[in-house]
Amino acid sequence: MDEARFDWGAIARASAIIVGVVTAFALIVPVAGALAVGPWDTLKISGSEIYNWAYWAIAWALTIWQGAWMIRRVHERIIDDMLVTSVIAAIALIVVKFVVWILYEPVNEEGQRLFAVTAIDAGGALMLIVVALIGARINRY
Repeated sequence: MDEARFDWGAIARASAIIVGVVTAFALIVPVAGALAVGPWDTLKISGSEIYNWAYWAIAWALTIWQGAWMIRRVHERIIDDMLVTSVIAAIALIVVKFVVWILYEPVNEEGQRLFAVTAIDAGGALMLIVVALIGARINRY
């Protein structure tokens, strides 16, 4: 009966996996892409819309996957725990976007420097929370 409201171990594990994999993608892809695609450099690749959408799509997919794992661990508290997980991951991924912005100085196709957080990032972070709730609901039944 003295069960804690949140399973912080499961939340930490799920958040770490989501943030870790997406951070690896965010830091490796611009360099690998610049080496693979001659005329493009890390500035253009890190500012590409495809790169930005892939960043958040990977986070969404990992959130659903971690929700499937978490349901076996937390059972009935899945919705609360996934909500906390997604908020932690969304905040951490916005911080990662700031790091990418500092390291790679992303520019758009016209060569104009992008803001640290674009509309894609704001929408992606909000959708991460929605995806977590949908994933928790789907995995619950």
